Amino acid sequence: MSKPEVLRIRIPEGLLIPKLYLYSFLNLVEASRYEVGQYIELKSKDALEAIIDGIKTVKEILEKRRREKPLQRLSELPMSGNDKKIFTKLCLELKCDLDSIEIFGAYVDVLKSPKVGGLERLRRGLENFNMGSGGYALPSIFKLELYALTRGTFFKDGFSIDQKVSSDFLVLMLAGYLVSRIGRTRLDEKSWVSVHILPLELAWSKNWWLILQQRLSGLWYGIRPVDALVLYLLINLWDLLKSEPHNLLILGVTDPMGSIPAAASVSVNAPLREVYVRAERLLEHILKEEWSKNSLMQLVRRSLSIGQPGREIAEKFVKLIFLSIQDDAKALEELSLMSSRLETRILAIKQPKDTERELLVIAKDARRIAGRILEHRFRLL
Repeated sequence: MSKPEVLRIRIPEGLLIPKLYLYSFLNLVEASRYEVGQYIELKSKDALEAIIDGIKTVKEILEKRRREKPLQRLSELPMSGNDKKIFTKLCLELKCDLDSIEIFGAYVDVLKSPKVGGLERLRRGLENFNMGSGGYALPSIFKLELYALTRGTFFKDGFSIDQKVSSDFLVLMLAGYLVSRIGRTRLDEKSWVSVHILPLELAWSKNWWLILQQRLSGLWYGIRPVDALVLYLLINLWDLLKSEPHNLLILGVTDPMGSIPAAASVSVNAPLREVYVRAERLLEHILKEEWSKNSLMQLVRRSLSIGQPGREIAEKFVKLIFLSIQDDAKALEELSLMSSRLETRILAIKQPKDTERELLVIAKDARRIAGRILEHRFRLL
């Protein structure tokens, strides 16, 4: 039996997000993946073909998004003026148009070329993150943590990032970036951000990572509050988490445009594994019935949606539910009392206003969830 081929990829130093972009792409690569010191090691019978298949998968994902969600432009490559110079240079090397899907198709052709491609090209391009003067500067989408001059205590004039990466590094990070960019949502009444879902581990199987992309792709209700977002992810990914309960990082990114670089506007560490372990049986009880699953989802949606009537009270109920499913008896008692009292008070109003009708729906959903949690506890007794 022939020994597996090993491809080492240098982990970007001092930058978490580019590392997670690599994770996002590498979770689509059919190969053994390990972190060894400052490197990620891929082991496969054919490491080159594994990378090519991963790039082809990204291309297929983007093509599907472009067909199904053209108005959201999730397959497009957002660029500032400076970013465009970098990607124009890349396209000159790859001999393709400045288009995300065209870039990946051209890169596959390069890797297959006996003259300029092959495993040795990947090894030269990926084993060193900083290529020096001959490489590519990082576009702003890869410098969300520290872009250009970052001012802070003890820094007189700020500091800059001057790593120069190979075209191979640039394409792989771009693949992870675009795969992770799965949706759009409001940050507030006036601004929108792109939603990025990033894996914190090289642990997802290709099949489940693909399903996650499909489940969460599109317009989102919102990103905050955190407990509502975690519940939203648990509801949508429940069957995936049974097999692979992994944590995620959710980023809300302001896309680059003109002279304005990309910026991370909000980030949420979603501890799905820990919540799943603590709340598995109780959440299973809630989600297996359509009526209770719908009640929970409606509360979560109201909590996340900017400008939603009754959002503040929905947030309070969701926070109590989040604590209750993790065995907080005091939170469950408060949830039951608050929801029942609010429902009773509004039902006593002879001619309720529209806002009161909205609150009545919220109170009923919260009371029904409280009842479902209590039912589960009584069964255990």
